[in-house]
Amino acid sequence: MDTVTLSKQNRLYWLGRYSERAFTTLQYMLGEFDQVLDGAKVDYPAFCQKMGIYCPYTDTEDFWQHYLFDAADANSIRASIDNMLGNGMVLRETITTPSLSYLQMAQDAIIMAETSMSPHVELQWVLDDIMAFRGCFDDAVDEEDVRNTLKAGGFVERLSLMLRLDWRMERLQRELLKLLNRLYKTNLPTNGEALEVIQSAVLAGAETDPQLLLRSVESLFLL
Repeated sequence: MDTVTLSKQNRLYWLGRYSERAFTTLQYMLGEFDQVLDGAKVDYPAFCQKMGIYCPYTDTEDFWQHYLFDAADANSIRASIDNMLGNGMVLRETITTPSLSYLQMAQDAIIMAETSMSPHVELQWVLDDIMAFRGCFDDAVDEEDVRNTLKAGGFVERLSLMLRLDWRMERLQRELLKLLNRLYKTNLPTNGEALEVIQSAVLAGAETDPQLLLRSVESLFLL
């Protein structure tokens, strides 16, 4: 890239992925929690299997506590937020200090949620802070390469989670088109075979095996 080093490119891509991972998985978990309040059961082993992660949780309560808040659990939402902030701190001069401050506030909010009597409030703050980061980032960062690299990472993560969780699949075609549109605005190196599968699924309207599509989305960018 002309204006973005390979190291910065990688961190921007993963900042996009971690911020989307924290946002989407938290949205999903809050939706699941609402169903629990209505008497539904959470099949957390099935959730872990779909996400492709190890399931060390002993029961539903243990799952909720550790998957949401345990910084030592590499698969937790808290870990995603910590990684999001870590990449943001390295990129402070690129993404601007005001944008970084929203990432810090998201981490502060999930830490507060862990000990809150009503964690829904603080968890909603996490979502709000990530949305505020996106808005501030778009407004403050002029370099198109920077914006497009971060957003490409975000779209990859969003599609990965949609395909893994069979969630909001009615939006799949639209999100795939967004990813392709962002791809053509970046200089990110791509996997030609993966791109062909995605283009076939979108442009030719071909029926595509969800697992093949997931692998193609995950391997699209060579970073």
